[in-house]
Amino acid sequence: MTNPYRHCSRCGGSDLPAAGPREFVCRACGYRHFITPFPAAVALVRDGAGRLLVCRRAHEPGLGRWSLPGGVIEPAETGEQAAAREVAEETGLSLAPAAFRHLATLPNDYWFQDYLWPTLDLFYLAQVEGLPMTHPDPEEVAEIVWLAPEEALALDFAFASNRRAVELLRQA
Repeated sequence: MTNPYRHCSRCGGSDLPAAGPREFVCRACGYRHFITPFPAAVALVRDGAGRLLVCRRAHEPGLGRWSLPGGVIEPAETGEQAAAREVAEETGLSLAPAAFRHLATLPNDYWFQDYLWPTLDLFYLAQVEGLPMTHPDPEEVAEIVWLAPEEALALDFAFASNRRAVELLRQA
């Protein structure tokens, strides 16, 4: 198993052998390091016609591929707050956290700093009226489209969890 921990976070030791499928223990001090999923909030934003907001990624992982707006939940933040923040940061749309309702929670993987980290993606639905103007952050999003969910499924999604959430949306 690949170890993402190069040095012990307690003593700085560099000998951290695997003690299990998700645990690495420092031989010098015994400190235990675990691989646990990072929580992420992801938004399925629909317009008045039922179309789904989908973003083309402007960075790795998945540069040039499609995704739903989302990201890691920050400390002291609820999933709904994170979904609202990520939508605002990535698309410029301002929605209140109360506009988001939970759809599903799905496992995912995210390549970051030379390691494929597990994530736990919390998917939230939000509705907007009409076809609102978006202002994508060019460092995050190269393009935004509004598509029927069945059309979105034809896209090359960067993350399997995003595709699965769109499938669940179609079934809801």
